[in-house]
Amino acid sequence: MTSVAMPFLKCIKTSYTKQRIENSKRNGLRHAIFTPQTKELFKGYYIGEWKNDVKKGRGKEVDRDGWMYDGSWLNGKKHGCGILSKISRKDHTIRRYYIGQWIAGKKQGFGHNWFKDGSYYEGDFCRNKRHGYGRMWHCNGDYYEGAWKDDLYHGMGLLVKDNGNKYEGQFIKGKKEGYGTYYHIVTGQEQRGFWTNDWFINGTISDADFRQRATCPTPYPIPEVEAITRINDSQNTSEIMEDDQKAEFVFIEDVCKRAPKRIIENICVSINTCSCLNSIS
Repeated sequence: MTSVAMPFLKCIKTSYTKQRIENSKRNGLRHAIFTPQTKELFKGYYIGEWKNDVKKGRGKEVDRDGWMYDGSWLNGKKHGCGILSKISRKDHTIRRYYIGQWIAGKKQGFGHNWFKDGSYYEGDFCRNKRHGYGRMWHCNGDYYEGAWKDDLYHGMGLLVKDNGNKYEGQFIKGKKEGYGTYYHIVTGQEQRGFWTNDWFINGTISDADFRQRATCPTPYPIPEVEAITRINDSQNTSEIMEDDQKAEFVFIEDVCKRAPKRIIENICVSINTCSCLNSIS
């Protein structure tokens, strides 16, 4: 008679303790609560997916300090797309701080970031720092658009100040460095040249195309002209001074004498400063 081996009679090699540990591991959708050590802190919890007792998949976590993350997880760390927020201890309102991509628990990729002082940034991140191309709205009214490196302006960029003045050119470690142009919107001038450590060291300053529309255009040493009564016959007349003062002669012309076809240095360096200069090319 032939004996038949029964599979259910095989000896189980896994110990009872190890088997209980494997069965106790969290897998799938679970809800874990973490009790805070002090009453002032929040009660931390995690609701989401697990694999082999590690957070993996979609989940939402609130830690004991009030930080809340809702998004994707991998190997127990934030990974993928997610939202980071903070719960206020006073009124329990929720304020968003970051929306975007994560890799291994750090901001990396494109994202939106709100700062405590009210500033806002949207652009590229690398290991929790602004790195790559991005735009920044500062709380003081300044605006920057361009390249970043390690949380600082670095590369080509455009910086617009709160008063309207703007700089377009190169930056290194957050400062103007290299060739760039600074537009003085208030005075209507362009400052082109080379910069070092935010200082203009070599270049030129000239009137911009928008100077005539500037709020406070730069004044020039134009000769003063006294207001006098126009005389039609264009002849020499004498003005007798009272109080026994000596008479002095004043020569009056009926029209403003036209300027030559070139700009006179140290007198007028701007076209259309006087009405008689409109025809100067």
